[in-house]
Amino acid sequence: MAALDALFAPFDRTDAPGFAVGVALGGKPGYRRGFGMASIELPVALSPSIRMRIGSTSKHFCVLAAMLLCEEGKLDLDASPRTYLPELPEWAAPMTVRQLMAHTSGMRDSLDLLLQSAGPGIAVSGDFQLKLLAGLDSVNAPAGHIWNYNNGGYVLLTEIIERLSGQGFADFLQARILQPLGMHDTLLRPLDTALLPNSATLHLPRPDGGWSRGVFGAPIGGEGGIVSTVDDMLRWLNHMSDPIVGTQETWQEMRTPLTTHGYGLGLNMTAHRGLATVHHAGGVIGGSSQMLKVLEHDLDIIIMTNGRSALDLYGLVDAIIDRCIPDLPPLEEDVGGQVHDGTFYSSATGQVYSLVGIGDQQAISVAGMTLPAKRLADGTMSIAILPSDLRLRLVDDGGAPGLEAVEFGHTDRLSLVHASAAGDPSALQGIFVARSAGLSANIYEDDQSSWRVDLRGPAGGTHYHLHPLGPKLWKITPPEPGSTGGTLEIVEDGFLLTTGRTVRLHFARQDLS
Repeated sequence: MAALDALFAPFDRTDAPGFAVGVALGGKPGYRRGFGMASIELPVALSPSIRMRIGSTSKHFCVLAAMLLCEEGKLDLDASPRTYLPELPEWAAPMTVRQLMAHTSGMRDSLDLLLQSAGPGIAVSGDFQLKLLAGLDSVNAPAGHIWNYNNGGYVLLTEIIERLSGQGFADFLQARILQPLGMHDTLLRPLDTALLPNSATLHLPRPDGGWSRGVFGAPIGGEGGIVSTVDDMLRWLNHMSDPIVGTQETWQEMRTPLTTHGYGLGLNMTAHRGLATVHHAGGVIGGSSQMLKVLEHDLDIIIMTNGRSALDLYGLVDAIIDRCIPDLPPLEEDVGGQVHDGTFYSSATGQVYSLVGIGDQQAISVAGMTLPAKRLADGTMSIAILPSDLRLRLVDDGGAPGLEAVEFGHTDRLSLVHASAAGDPSALQGIFVARSAGLSANIYEDDQSSWRVDLRGPAGGTHYHLHPLGPKLWKITPPEPGSTGGTLEIVEDGFLLTTGRTVRLHFARQDLS
């Protein structure tokens, strides 16, 4: 226990949010602690019995709920979601419910479109995302072609569960999963603004070192709406070893990887130092979680935070494994060497990666996030914390540096681009519309001689700064946390918007003459 206490000692503060952590071996809890404050507004410390959001760790609960309907013959995983949601457009016909669960449907992500256009705090109706999806006329990719994490697929899955069961998702979850397992402190909390006893406050770090309250305005369902406690999640992890809710066949199907990086149906199957693990992380506005089981040793770990860095959280989970299981083989280390800088762009896919040197450490910027990278012995670079098998390799691109990206069995070639070649931003000025998504963009020069993009949708608007990346390629960045921004590819009649979860959404220039 002292070794684990030492890991969390830097976070045991009375002026900041922290972590709640639980560790069990063979189903028996051996370590239950809270570090830091449940709220910086009150003298209440975090503990294993305080409710906290688990974010997308909720997804495998949602999958299990759907699988119970499969066991009853009410749901077919290989049917199109249009079978159960006939209002969906034709683009949903080739997809399957299984692909919604596995993030391989290729559909656009309604939650991403909402966040990018309105920000995280805007309140919307419970059916807002379903209506948004029903109005779209395009997809990110053909069904089954790519893996792209997609909360919108779980919005649809939640709706399917409700229609087939005749119950609200929260009620179905309680009656069929949580109450039979004695998880009495776990429930669906659709709104952050709804008061719930014994709940930790979510915190967002401010640039000045202070904290803001984390609030997400949209109702959340099976994509990430569950709150739980360390104690309840240890009960859940123990149940996963010998489940009584869901058949063995159901759980085997959930744990069968459908992608090259180990994602199944709401669960990740990967290895840590040669040990097989099953896990799923979650992130919300002002918090995150990681639930993990080391299968061979029946070691269960749950960590939740109400504002600390997700990078710290993932590192702590790995460190707990290393301290609980001795004599593990070494990790694949960063081999060091030259640090590279540069932005690379694929005209085939619209993907953009930036290599960033931070001192002698290599980082990779992707989808608005700059993340630590490992330089591996085979000459590739990887980002360990992403749910991805992405490998990047510098290659020759006609005498200039290029980048080869291999991910989910697909190879993409990217060319080095230079911001100086982006051109005059005044040529971009105007109004652009993505009509089926209900979005508009205004590109203009503000009174500080800076170029801005105002992106608006039916729920609100978000302001972005516009930065050059390369020929007909621009980057938009938000002034404050909440959305990650993205890239604009300039085309003849407008531009294509790409973010971490939206691929080449077309905005057409409007003729205002």
